Amino acid sequence: MSEETLFEKLGVKYIEKEGIFYPLITLGGEENITDVGKYGRMWMGYIQKEYPQRYRSMVRFGELYVKATEVNEVAYELLEDIENEWLRKHKPKHANSFVEMYQLRTQARMIAEEVVLHDVVNCFH
Repeated sequence: MSEETLFEKLGVKYIEKEGIFYPLITLGGEENITDVGKYGRMWMGYIQKEYPQRYRSMVRFGELYVKATEVNEVAYELLEDIENEWLRKHKPKHANSFVEMYQLRTQARMIAEEVVLHDVVNCFH
């Protein structure tokens, strides 16, 4: 009876090539980059450019995509809160005017995105 290897105990799968078994080990992969969202990707670019050592450390320990997803969620929550608050304070003069409401919503989004970029995305987390 053979004893299990450490990889087998951890549930790592193997692939056989020419009679040799190789463990299938990945770092979390670049395929997850699409799952982190708009603000998560922006934050990853910021961290990579401004704090390259921190970026490499997070990649090495598999924390980058988890943190980027968290940043994306926080950013969208803040964005929605700021937009709703701004729209509550700035009512349209003509309630049935599509153009006026569109302009108010666009202005609210621009203000909210500026705050989100400054307070969440372009920050060291």
